[in-house]
Amino acid sequence: MPFHAYGPSVDDEALLDALRRGDDRPQELDEPFWRAPYSFLTSALYCGGRLTPATVEGMRFFIRTIGEPGFGGDDPTLRHAALWFLREVAGVALAGFDRAAASRRNEPEVRDWLAAYLLVPRSILEWTAADSPGTVLLAAARTDCFDLLPEAFAAVEPLLAASSPRLRLHTASAAAMLSRHPDLVVHRPRLLDYHLAECASDDPYHRASMLLGVGELDGAPRAWLRDPHPGVRVCAALAPALAGDPEATAVLLAEASRNPAVLDMQAFEGMMALTALPHAAAVLAEQLCRRIGDVDRLVPAAVASVPYGATRLGVGEEQLLEAVLCEPYLRAIFPDGLPAPSALTAGQRRFAAAIAQHDPVWQRDALAVPPQDRYVASRRALAWGATFARLGLPDDRTSWQAAAGLLQ
Repeated sequence: MPFHAYGPSVDDEALLDALRRGDDRPQELDEPFWRAPYSFLTSALYCGGRLTPATVEGMRFFIRTIGEPGFGGDDPTLRHAALWFLREVAGVALAGFDRAAASRRNEPEVRDWLAAYLLVPRSILEWTAADSPGTVLLAAARTDCFDLLPEAFAAVEPLLAASSPRLRLHTASAAAMLSRHPDLVVHRPRLLDYHLAECASDDPYHRASMLLGVGELDGAPRAWLRDPHPGVRVCAALAPALAGDPEATAVLLAEASRNPAVLDMQAFEGMMALTALPHAAAVLAEQLCRRIGDVDRLVPAAVASVPYGATRLGVGEEQLLEAVLCEPYLRAIFPDGLPAPSALTAGQRRFAAAIAQHDPVWQRDALAVPPQDRYVASRRALAWGATFARLGLPDDRTSWQAAAGLLQ
């Protein structure tokens, strides 16, 4: 029997079929949150990139059904969610797999572990060293997902011709990721041409999304660096092929200094976050710090990032780190910790002053803020503390005030 991130597979296909039919019902009162079909997909089957044997079965289900005309019933976003799932699973599988470990899936030790686990299941988030045989099955799941990518591409590709621009957008994003598979790279030039043609859209959200795909497909969309919409300009400038382009870097720096949230939801009139860039402000900050060696040039963007608060940074094998947006700037501008006040440059002092003077950085007592703001304040406090600890920077206001020359 397969298992997902929270335990054995029991009625997985029924939950996925409810999604296919458009019945994204909430879970029952006595059920865990992941029992709702959409939550089951994102949490139990994907779980932040932790692929399980049930993830493989989920892929097979969507390979069979994603092209059905009635997928999702009256809710087109459910097909978008399935395409997102295929894209994200592909990204994890393409990042690396261990076929040698996967070949051990039928060894007696692994079979015995699985039999005992199914009797007393636990979330994979709670596994210990004693569950090491189970990691063989996770390795097998990742390998199986990799092997399914050509079939997933064949299932997804016809949707590139859909009449709905939003469906084409999500399909293109999935196809661009899937095409990284060695057997699918032959499709990349054609997909690049497709994305560039779609960039003629009058919808800035559509243009921005397709430009991210152009970047993934190794295109250099220089023509869109002067697009009238700032979000579109940034998505063009983020293309890896333009990493050394001075105009692209200038676009990123200008927009990050003006508004770190240039790619957030409000940038596109309430549209959802860009599928290929869910933590857009963080990616923008990290790219700037990689591309610009002169830290003084980074200071305006660094100062603008301080009020942004908590985000997710540092995409790892299976997780994103809770952090504040200015962490990449802190790492670049204070690479050896916070210098003595007399040793700071003017740019470092300006950045230190922005941190010292921003009250929410130091509001660590959630009870000191209004009840409706306590969740945000708590998350922000944890994120600042985690960032300071990772970078070996002081976590007290006085040190930053002293560095900025604000103490009398």
